[in-house]
Amino acid sequence: MKQQSKKKHAGVWLDNQKALIIANSSEMENSEYAVMEKIKAADHFGGGSEHSMNNAKQSDNQKYFKSVAGTLLNYDEILIFGPGKSQEQFQNYLHEDAQFGSKKITIDSAEQLTDPQMLAKVRNFFG
Repeated sequence: MKQQSKKKHAGVWLDNQKALIIANSSEMENSEYAVMEKIKAADHFGGGSEHSMNNAKQSDNQKYFKSVAGTLLNYDEILIFGPGKSQEQFQNYLHEDAQFGSKKITIDSAEQLTDPQMLAKVRNFFG
């Protein structure tokens, strides 16, 4: 019988090129964290004015964030980490989405990490 009070956790390593969703591989209490999904940002190739290129980049970012957010709807607590400003921008995106209003969202900066380092970071954060 499943416990309703069990919170589901996910970590998201995110930069402006790709996102890795890290979560428990099963409903069991002590199951290992694993990379559940990899999402690549759209590559924007284009010319035109600086203004139109900026608009296209903004639009691509919104699509990328929407795609990542869609994979996180089933989680109660979310850790967003990675290099640069992407995690702050993604956190702001989630705060604007009512579906994430009741979720606990934490951000942390991290440079490039190997997959095992990412898994350990998420496991240690939620452990």
